[in-house]
Amino acid sequence: MIVKVLFTADIHIKLGQKNVPIDWARNRYNLLWKELESLQNKADLFIIGGDVFDKLPSMDELEIYFDLISHCTIPTIIYSGNHEAVKKSTTFMSNLARATNLMSSKRNVIVIDDYYSDYGIEFVPYNKLKDFETANPWPEGGNILCTHVRGEIPPHVTPEVNLDIFNNWNVVLAGDLHSYENCQRNIVYPGSPITTSFHRDVVQTGIILLDSETLKHEWIRLELPQLIRKTVAANDPKPSTTYHHTIYQVEGDIQELGELEDSELIDKKVIKRSSDVQLMLDNNMTLIEEVKEYLQYILELPQETIDKAILEVQNNLDKIEHD
Repeated sequence: MIVKVLFTADIHIKLGQKNVPIDWARNRYNLLWKELESLQNKADLFIIGGDVFDKLPSMDELEIYFDLISHCTIPTIIYSGNHEAVKKSTTFMSNLARATNLMSSKRNVIVIDDYYSDYGIEFVPYNKLKDFETANPWPEGGNILCTHVRGEIPPHVTPEVNLDIFNNWNVVLAGDLHSYENCQRNIVYPGSPITTSFHRDVVQTGIILLDSETLKHEWIRLELPQLIRKTVAANDPKPSTTYHHTIYQVEGDIQELGELEDSELIDKKVIKRSSDVQLMLDNNMTLIEEVKEYLQYILELPQETIDKAILEVQNNLDKIEHD
């Protein structure tokens, strides 16, 4: 059977993530579902290749999931990733299989938790991956295999299984690695369709459209709101943004950072020195003199601030001596 396959993975439905407003997150999922529904017009089969959820879902996260299911207008196959694993061989997605099918508008969405083959495509959910290494039910291979597997990102990320087990397939569509740039060997990663963590700049996200006859694929870029972290000086503007959600790492001296008003947009405060200065101390210096040197040459505080700090230290030392 010749089909056009729309493939995505690693959505990681999650509400309550640190620094991510829930309403903003809900809106972004809604925008993504609409994009996926529109792209299904180009395909005959829609596959979601694992990590639909980030962890065992809350009721609110399940509501978002079933909203996704309502936007699946063509035959759809969903299988588990490592984030849905209860153990290596079991997945909580099994508990959603019946409800998922019942909630789909055309009863056209299925969740699989075992080896599966249809449309000329073989499926290996994450909970069967370890078993697949030694008990491949299709030793002769085929054209297309769908799975969820960590590949290699040199020098630190190594494959979780021997990737040679996929050699007998022409194309392997896989979830787990979050960037299309991580495609390797015969393994095609679409990457996450939305950013799941904060980045310094806008990154490219997308989805795969594969022709099962030619085995050629197109990576379709998605334009959706992203999570952005910017580094700014203490006195720089820190505007609230509505499309992308932006938070700020603020740099400055202790006084500047201390004067900042609390804001949910400020993620981190970083003490920034204007130069690399070494602290020169000698054995004859008193504790007060050492503290003064540190405040003046390392933290580069204004003299008025230094005087107040030294007075506070001196008062505390006097109390210790009299106790």
